[in-house]
Amino acid sequence: MQQMALPETQQGSKTLPDAWDFKGHPAHRSTTGGWTRAAMILGVEACERLTTLGIAVNLVTYLTGTMHLGNANSANTVTNFLGTSFMLCLLGGFVADTFLGRYRTIIMFVSVQATGVAILTISTIIPTLQPPKCTLNSPSCVPATATQLTVLYGALYLTALGTGGLKSSVSGFGSDQFDDTDKEERTQMSNFFNWFFFFISIGSLAAVTVLVYIQDNLGRQWGYGICVCAIVIGLVVFLYGTRWYRFKKLVGSPLTQIAVAFVVAWRRRHLELPSDSSLLFNVDDVVSEGDEKKKQKLPHTKQFRLLITRVT
Repeated sequence: MQQMALPETQQGSKTLPDAWDFKGHPAHRSTTGGWTRAAMILGVEACERLTTLGIAVNLVTYLTGTMHLGNANSANTVTNFLGTSFMLCLLGGFVADTFLGRYRTIIMFVSVQATGVAILTISTIIPTLQPPKCTLNSPSCVPATATQLTVLYGALYLTALGTGGLKSSVSGFGSDQFDDTDKEERTQMSNFFNWFFFFISIGSLAAVTVLVYIQDNLGRQWGYGICVCAIVIGLVVFLYGTRWYRFKKLVGSPLTQIAVAFVVAWRRRHLELPSDSSLLFNVDDVVSEGDEKKKQKLPHTKQFRLLITRVT
């Protein structure tokens, strides 16, 4: 008896060849990934924006009014805090692509960020971690001690470390929940990035409005405490979706490939360039033209001759 062809809905429920579930089995299209799982990831990014901007946007007034630092020093601290958080995205991406994967990287750096904000919250509650308040009778305000600044800067840069590692993996792990070869899921992936930036905007808006108002009127401890609670809730929701996520194989960091290219070029710097371009290393890119796939080679130029290497 001739076997009947499976309907399209059943064909679409097959496992994916390049994705696995949390048990290491091939990911099932109907039970893993998709919009529901990606939505659990969006909350983590919203909490990250709420926390980072909620601290940075009003940090100068805390450093000058409470810690009694100068205006220039306070502004420099805020700049260093934000700059460090963005620079550490390179570290987070390297760790995720080379060692841990995006899922474990998100968990680790969210925990680091929550620890930093928790320490910052505690420093606003314990009086000994702040200099004494200025009085009308005192000729000058007592600045923060070295111990107090150590706790403050440690909390800020732990938060920056968590922010950098988190930002480098959230969008990528969200896109892993969709199959780019499927037309419907490819459309959903495009919508995911629209919602991703929308959640960034929502978190930023809440930080510069609601959170700043709470800090100024109710106290820093309440504003920073809300950030800690938001991060923990986001992490719990993220962990809840573990059994339904799709996980991709580690592909290595582009930074490693760039470093390898420079190292190989340096070691072979004394070699003469071959007259035959076929002796040079080539990467064939496959391009689609309709239903056909053809190989396309990048043309050779005389630029960056230092990085030209022979085929070994």
